[in-house]
Amino acid sequence: MLSMYVDVEQTNWDEILPFATSAYNTAKQEATGYIPFYLLHGREAETTLDIVFPYIADESEDDYVNRLITRAEESRQLARIRTLEAQHRDKTRYDA
Repeated sequence: MLSMYVDVEQTNWDEILPFATSAYNTAKQEATGYIPFYLLHGREAETTLDIVFPYIADESEDDYVNRLITRAEESRQLARIRTLEAQHRDKTRYDA
């Protein structure tokens, strides 16, 4: 991913790394069906638009935390299942 954006001498990779990391962490992964940030934090990544146009929650902090924990666990379980399915597809394709 970095090789697409660094200069010819490959001296500016350290300047591009935070942007590449952010792009990867907020891109939906085919195997899991989720973005890595969501699986790690249990919520969507905050973008510049989210800061400019903030979301005002209509639930209590306790309800939000409980919902966040539940969604995070459900997402991780589903991602685990999807990863195993992707591994099985890859193995079947490799063994053919």
